[in-house]
Formats: sequence, C-alpha cells, structure tokens
Amino acid sequence: MGFGTLDYIVMAGYLLAILGMGAYFMRRQESTSEYFLGSRRMHWFPIAISMFASVLSAISYIACPAEAYNHGMTMSLKSVFVILGIPPAIYLFVRFFRGLSITTAYEYLEGRFGVSVRLTTAGLFLILRSFHLGVVLFASAVVLEPATGWPIWFSVLLVGVISTAYTTMGGISSVIWTDVLQFFVLVGGVLIVIGSVMFANSIDPVEIWNFAKEHGHTFNALGDREFYSFNPYVRLSLWGMVISSIFTKLSLAGSDQVVIQRYLSTRNEKDATRSLLWGTVLGAPVMFLLYFAGLALFWFYSVHPDRALPNMLGDHVLPHYISTELAPGVGGMIMAAIIAAVMSTVDSGLNSLATCTTVDFYKRIFKKEADDRQSLRFAKISTIAWGLLSMGSAALLIMLFGAERQQNPLIYISEVTLGFFSGILLGVFLLGVVTRRANSFGVMLGMVAGLIAALSVTAPYYFCELPPDAPRLSFFWINIIGCIATCVVGYFGSLLRGRSDKATP
Repeated sequence: MGFGTLDYIVMAGYLLAILGMGAYFMRRQESTSEYFLGSRRMHWFPIAISMFASVLSAISYIACPAEAYNHGMTMSLKSVFVILGIPPAIYLFVRFFRGLSITTAYEYLEGRFGVSVRLTTAGLFLILRSFHLGVVLFASAVVLEPATGWPIWFSVLLVGVISTAYTTMGGISSVIWTDVLQFFVLVGGVLIVIGSVMFANSIDPVEIWNFAKEHGHTFNALGDREFYSFNPYVRLSLWGMVISSIFTKLSLAGSDQVVIQRYLSTRNEKDATRSLLWGTVLGAPVMFLLYFAGLALFWFYSVHPDRALPNMLGDHVLPHYISTELAPGVGGMIMAAIIAAVMSTVDSGLNSLATCTTVDFYKRIFKKEADDRQSLRFAKISTIAWGLLSMGSAALLIMLFGAERQQNPLIYISEVTLGFFSGILLGVFLLGVVTRRANSFGVMLGMVAGLIAALSVTAPYYFCELPPDAPRLSFFWINIIGCIATCVVGYFGSLLRGRSDKATP
C-alpha cells in the first residue's frame, strides 16, 4: 500500500508535538541544576518510564520482533532475568550515589582514585554513548528506508536534528517528559501491529501462540540440553542470559550516566529506588509484547508467503509489514512509534553527554571559574555539538556500509556495542565502591586489560568475515568478560603499588 499523505500528516503532527514540549520546558531552564537534574525534584514515576524508554532504542523496537520471527521467544526472558540485578544495584550504587553531592558518577572517581581516572572513565563514557547514538541512527535509518522510501541520510537528519533541538531547549525535564509521551506511543504502536494481524485475519493470540509453538518459535529452546550449558559459544543459554542480565543492570545503575543522572534527579533515596525498580519491572511486559509481535508476523507471513519479500531478513519484517499491510494513517502511527524509540535513546544520550562534558571537562579542566550562566550556555552548545557528532558518526557508517550493512542482526549490533565499554566501566566502579585495596595505578591497568579483552571478543562481530555457521562467543558474555578482566587486573595491579591513600569506598 505504501506511505501516503495521511501517514506523513500523522508523523509530522507527532514531531511538532515533541518540539512543542521542548519549547515549553525551555522557559524553565535558568540553572545547570535544572538543566541537568531537574533541580532534583522530579517524581519517580516519569523517571522510571524514561529509564526504560532511554534503553529501548529503535534497534530493540525492530530487533525484538525480528528475533522472535527468526528464533522464537527465548531471548525475551532476559527482560525478566534483569530484575535479579535490582537488589545488588540498589545496595551497591543507588544508595551510595544518592548520598553524594554529585552531578555525574565520574566526580566520585576523582575523590577515590584521582583526576586521571575520572577523566579516563568519563572519556570512555563519551566514546561509548556517542558511538552508540551513531549506530542507533544509522541502523534505524537503514531499516526504515524500505518502509518510508526515505533516503538513509534523510532519516538520520530528521531524527537527529529534532532530537537535538528539543533536548537543547528543555534539558532533562524535556527529555524525561518526551520519553513518557514516546513510551505510550511506542507501546500503542506494537499493540496496533498485533491487533491488525488478529482482526484482519480473524485470529486470536492463543492461535498465534500455538502455531508458533508447533514451529519451534516460543520457548522451545528450554527443552534443549544445550540451553543449560555454560559453554559461552552457545548463542542463547540460561546462564549466559542470567549472568549477563545482572551485569547489565549493575552497569546501568552503577556506571552509565544516562541512568544515574535520572535517579539523581529524584527527590530522595526512596524515590530513586522506586524509579530503578519500576523502570525495570515495566520493561518486562513491554518487551514481551515486542517479541509477541514477531510471532504474529511469523504467523502472517507463514500463512501468506506471497506477501513476503524474497529471502526476507527478520530485521525487515516489521518495516515491510507497516509499508504494505496497514491502512493509510495507521502506518504513520507505527512509524511515529519507531521514531519515538529512536528519539528516546538519542535525547537521553545527548543530555548525558552534555552533562558529562560540562561537569567533568569544562568546569573541571578548562574553565574552573565558570559561573552557572556560562556553564548552562556551554551545556546547550555541547548538546548541539554531540548531536552533530552523532549524525556525523551515522553518516560515516552510511559511507562505509550504505544499505548493504554487515549481515549481523540488529540485536547483535545493539548488544555488542553496549557491551564493549559497559563492562569496563562497571569494573572501575566496583573496584572503587567494593574494595579498599584498589588504587589509580591498578585501575588504569585494569581498564587497559578490559579494553583488550573486550576487543578480542567483539572483533568477530565487527572486523572479521566469518561464515554464518562459524562458532563465536555469545554476545551475552561480552560485558561480563570486560568487567572481570578490569576487576581482576585492576585489583592485583593495585597490590603492586600498595594500598591507596584515598581508599574510602
């Protein structure tokens, strides 16, 4: 059916509403405290929604249905297992950081290990998030191209410019409240996809589930002995998902400025705990819906194979369905949901990048005497700069890959990209908070070891042309390996220089 005028009207109306919210919150931006932390008076519930929305990128929005379409529902269990990481995350990090008068997590590291460790870890975060935003913009644009007919560069510019604009105008308050709106848009979008399959074909969810189960696309992997193996080369294993989920939650709560900045914006420790808890718990049913949408599309294209693209990849299933099967206007609503998923990741990343750049570099190194007005101006300029850099990163990926991107599914790209640095950063904060022996020499040594370990296990995903059936480490273990290497080498390396003189966990 293709995209029509009504679809574009729906999408344009949504984008204008987002910009309007940014303009509304711009009137309240009078200090860096308001711009970065909402003056620490944000209610926990919108922050909980924003926490989930910020980690649910368009990659996840497209990749989760694709995973269910290709392999089934097993990976959806990760959204349940990640709840296991909440108690240690609260005990180790939430209560700890809420007791400090900080804006970024990396400020703490200076008092613990010195300025070199602070700047190095803050720099790693800047690299991680800026590269991840470029990947999100690029990968989303590639998949949206067949649905909208837009050139890849146009999608990157559209989403990048609008996200940068309202984030610059409104700061974290704008980011959080637009994330709330985008959360409901993206949930409504996936419900529309599932509902359209059911109502147009007079089928109910039980029939879809039974059909998928018969074809090995539900939780059939739970019956395989290999699923319970500790073999890290098994693509999906119980222990890989459980351990990785715990490490992921610890990494988000303990070393990722995007999440830390949100719970630091709450009024007290109790609200910070609530926001982290409910931001995680809310994710489980939403992720289940995304995976179930993949089952619905699996049923649809199994029953109607003539409507599928030849050799259709899982990542193209949802965009193809949107562009060919939905009524005018409805496709625009779904595309608005996908764009909402992109923006909720980009706006959160840009705001945290600007916060880290301003607090950890501008005010600490370049202009220590800067007053609040100067810092606020710099924060807005840096937001724009990071937005342009993220779009530039996406443009570089377009030149390198174009529409013929590497054949790794989007879910691989998302997990590998985030896992590369997140385990290293988590290892640094664990060394600071949990141990007394760790010192700056050992921590720097540990980060080098973590980088080498992470690079060695991610190279097959990015730099090596391996046959489809070639064994390679499951992406679930990437953040675990990086964290363990950082902690082990960092701890024993610290013993070479004696006890830290700033050992106050």
